Amino acid sequence: MFVRSLAFSLALLPALSASAADLSCAGLLAPGQTMTCSGFEPNWALELTCDGEMSSNFIDAFSGDTIRTIPGSVTFVTQNPWKLETSHPVSGTIAHTPAGCQDESDRTFNFTFTPTGAPGLNPPFFPFCCRIE
Repeated sequence: MFVRSLAFSLALLPALSASAADLSCAGLLAPGQTMTCSGFEPNWALELTCDGEMSSNFIDAFSGDTIRTIPGSVTFVTQNPWKLETSHPVSGTIAHTPAGCQDESDRTFNFTFTPTGAPGLNPPFFPFCCRIE
């Protein structure tokens, strides 16, 4: 019985390793994926994109007549939860919260962003949902 369990476990290792390797951007996103964390009142968003390396955009929909997308870099201080700092500067933590984040339209998401800083905004900051595309 032990030998059969060991063989089954060893057979799963390549699949588990491949899944983990696919999340090459800080263990959060696979290549080609984008995570968007949208805040409300005021409207703004943090967009993280995995194209070999992780990059970030700050989407400012509160400080002018048009929506501005400002590209930047991102650094992760920790993973799972993912504590991050961007060059914009946006800071905060993304936590994996399976089906635990509900947005303004009552849709459910698996990640929650809790900001600690955002350009042009003052605390208090409230958590909001992130979606992966």
